Amino acid sequence: MAMTTRRTMKIASYVALVLGALVPLVHSGFVGMPLAEQPAVLIGNVALWVTGLVLAYLGYVREKELPPGHPTWLRLCGFVTAGSATLLMLGMTFGFVYHPTIGTSFFGTDFTVVLMITLAVMGVQITPADWKAVAKDGRVVSLVVLIRWLIMPLTGYCVAFVVFRLFLEPAIADSLAIGMMLLCTSPPGAASNSLTLLGKGDLALSVSATTINVLIAPFLQPLLIKLFVGGTASVDTMGMFVDLVQFVLAPVVLASLVGAFLPRLVTRIKPVLGPIAVLSLACVLMGTISKGAETILQNLNVLPYVLIACVVQGLAGLTLGYWVPKYLGFNREQRIASSFEVGVENAAIAPALAATYFNPLAIVPAIVYGKTQNILAVTIFVRKFQRENEQRERELAPK
Repeated sequence: MAMTTRRTMKIASYVALVLGALVPLVHSGFVGMPLAEQPAVLIGNVALWVTGLVLAYLGYVREKELPPGHPTWLRLCGFVTAGSATLLMLGMTFGFVYHPTIGTSFFGTDFTVVLMITLAVMGVQITPADWKAVAKDGRVVSLVVLIRWLIMPLTGYCVAFVVFRLFLEPAIADSLAIGMMLLCTSPPGAASNSLTLLGKGDLALSVSATTINVLIAPFLQPLLIKLFVGGTASVDTMGMFVDLVQFVLAPVVLASLVGAFLPRLVTRIKPVLGPIAVLSLACVLMGTISKGAETILQNLNVLPYVLIACVVQGLAGLTLGYWVPKYLGFNREQRIASSFEVGVENAAIAPALAATYFNPLAIVPAIVYGKTQNILAVTIFVRKFQRENEQRERELAPK
């Protein structure tokens, strides 16, 4: 009975969220509209979304079977973190539907500020123990980082050449190829650590590799972009480097220092760090998609090609990230961590760079990949690893 109730709540939640998105989309003819153009439509949209989120929250509380005395704020924090995929999708949808307004607002023009919050949340959780783990097993961490920076740019360039430059007009193909390379040269984010945890991989290795990838990205990303797409577009290498240092490197390093010197404070606020990261990333995606909405609407014919490219790229990164380390002597837990470190990218950094330095069409691959990488990682790779874990546990269980 309880399971039926939870399932009913979940279905009702999805229905409310979808209807909430359809109300403004249908009213605008699926092209978006200013935020205050139709107050009744906006109210209906928000009311349905609030209803859907409330139903999802009630279902979450029932599913977790939390005790009555469990603090409400902790429940809310857990709900926001667990429902990150839904909230990120709502942020993207809101940015698209109301792009004429969002695109000229703070979120559409200064979203790098919000992105810095996301990266600072990641940085503050990097502890001295994580740095020790890097030093302790430097060879393995270095190899994972090297594999990531070899596989993703090379496969991304090949995929962009085959899918975009062979089938699309040169100008459009070049813009999409730039977007793909921005994506493939962006460092992984906290999502790779979460997926490693779900797959029971080597979490210490995952966190260590993510940390190093984020620290070296400002130095490698501009150079790789210049190398791969410098012949088709003007690349402001120094400008990209300065921006990456400011909104990627500085927040992570400074927040890490705060975490190292104030560990008790970090422990106390840790429950709210996940929700802060989710909500700030939702705002980043809302802002970036609002900037590229007009371009997307004018080039809907390219979306199938972008989707194909992102699926191929995601499968290549996740698969090669697992199998290449096998021939380098990695154990299974290390290969799982490597798979997600290679194939899962921080899809918020690429749109920020695309919106600042290139054609808005370059934003599209990062937006599409942000969803496809999670779908591929969870539905195929995490499930595969979990099934293997269960099989191993059964084999080791006493008979």
